Amino acid sequence: MIPKDILEKTKNPPRKSINLVVKVDPQKLNFISMVIDGHGRIALPRTRSGKKGILDFITSPDCIEDLYMILEDLKKHYDPSLEIVTELGDNWLEAVT
Repeated sequence: MIPKDILEKTKNPPRKSINLVVKVDPQKLNFISMVIDGHGRIALPRTRSGKKGILDFITSPDCIEDLYMILEDLKKHYDPSLEIVTELGDNWLEAVT
């Protein structure tokens, strides 16, 4: 289920992207990243910290529902530790560090 604060952000244009920070099992990080990347244009995965299992997923507001469905399925069937840590929003300074 998509949190209401993220849904609200998608309704206030001009919103160019949503940047989710996700924590996963470090041993499953590569597979999860490849699954998201394999869905083609749903989100752009970026490894923030391989040792800690931290990924960024940059997506458009139009694709956020699909991204959440994929993440929920991955959590249910592959990595129960998968957790959405935060949404960085327009704080690009934090997003690139």
